[in-house]
Amino acid sequence: MREKYHAQHATELDTARRSRLFPAAALALAASLALAACGGGSGSTDAGGSTPGASEAEIVIGSTNEPTGLVRNVGGSSGVSQTMTRNVFEGLTSVDVDGAVIPTLAESWDASEDGLTVTFHLQTDVVFHDGTPFTSADVAWSISQAIAPESKSARKADLSVIQDIATPDDATVVLTLARRSQALPFYLASVTIVKDGDTELSSDNGTGPYRFAEWTQGDHLTIERFDDYWGEPAKNIGVTFRFFKDTTALNNALLTGDLDLVIAEDSPDQLVQFEGNPDFTITEGTSTTKQIWTFNNRIAPFSDVRVRQALYKALDRDKIRSAVWDSYGTVIGSMVPPTDDWFVDQADVHAYDPAAAKALLAEAGVTDLAFSLDYVAGDNNETIVQLIKADLAAVGVTLNLNPIDDATWYQKIYTDKDYETTLMGHVNPRDLVWYANPDFYWGYNNADVQQWVADADQAATTDEQVALLRKVNETIGLEAPSAWLYLDPQIRVARSDISGFPIDQVTESFYVADIVREG
Repeated sequence: MREKYHAQHATELDTARRSRLFPAAALALAASLALAACGGGSGSTDAGGSTPGASEAEIVIGSTNEPTGLVRNVGGSSGVSQTMTRNVFEGLTSVDVDGAVIPTLAESWDASEDGLTVTFHLQTDVVFHDGTPFTSADVAWSISQAIAPESKSARKADLSVIQDIATPDDATVVLTLARRSQALPFYLASVTIVKDGDTELSSDNGTGPYRFAEWTQGDHLTIERFDDYWGEPAKNIGVTFRFFKDTTALNNALLTGDLDLVIAEDSPDQLVQFEGNPDFTITEGTSTTKQIWTFNNRIAPFSDVRVRQALYKALDRDKIRSAVWDSYGTVIGSMVPPTDDWFVDQADVHAYDPAAAKALLAEAGVTDLAFSLDYVAGDNNETIVQLIKADLAAVGVTLNLNPIDDATWYQKIYTDKDYETTLMGHVNPRDLVWYANPDFYWGYNNADVQQWVADADQAATTDEQVALLRKVNETIGLEAPSAWLYLDPQIRVARSDISGFPIDQVTESFYVADIVREG
């Protein structure tokens, strides 16, 4: 499963503070400022920017997060959002690399005094990659598809506030809302705009700075610069994402010169070969990736809050984090990362306490508890589930491990909700609100949380919104509908002549238009 307006320029000091620079690359990176640039507005936090004479060569990026398909606006896989959103496909708004909501295909917007009517003024002279002019009809069709009864969009419930979509002219879209929505511009960033009536598999169906070129499943996906882009053009001629099953093969490709950049390292052990090497830059940034062991709250015994709390207290989360990340990463106790305004530290609410776990299970009248954990097979996940199993055994609980693949997870867990517990990394920003949706795959149903989330979205001020979402954060942290393990660090490794890539990962997309090879 894999959510502010224009960003401010980052300083060298801020870049150095927020990225752990290893010796070989520190001087090179400290010499450059992170630049804000892109069509429709770019974030500021990146590993340098282009300089005069920067090469327009193709950039090759390594990833272990291949899309499961190219249909967008659906939940369940972050691979398509990572490679295509903001690069090939755009929304009325976007979430930039600093987590700010910025105008994109909407040049601006304004709301009526009661907040029930929001008018979007569209960019002009925008064309799709096949040359078709972009109009308000395309926006209306794309939004209507995202909120349609058959939609599988993860943001469908959040966007259901939209009651009517009007297009008074080709450059204007008017949304009529059931209630005020503070978060509407943010939610709309998840709706990529495609041609009116077209399917989302068309290769020329985007408006972004790149056009889709090819996808060879299991190997690579290539996008190429779109020369008729309406905004600031990409600084490289194209990007190929190469996909790997494991990070050992991925890093070997970086070492041998087959890659320019690795999006995410999943183990500190992989960094040793790059440390002290002047050919590479290592950065550590912030992510929104929460590693979660979650329960099917619809069924017993997980419908009992005491059982969930007991299972949570049985886990030595710091040991789990250390086993995967060593000194990196952050133990968390709720769905909110520290970068969100409504963050309240919940890490110690259910701190590791096996005795308390046993007491809660006894209070709930649960004995000889045994259940299954479905998880996507992989090295880190194997480490995590084995540690969870051992911790549960220490309090008398038997855990049966069931490794599955991505496609099975999406169907069995996310779609059919046919499971007891599951392990998954959630990359989406601002996904706290999914705990207000009882139909979401974990099935948490708390009327107060649902009301607070609804009230927060229609709050008159951001201060009111923040206060209500903090209550949500604290409540789910206490009731433990999921067991939040840790927040991933965002560690990237690049060749030392590569710059312009985002350091942090606070949105699901990986924006590549600023990446350049120097010299």
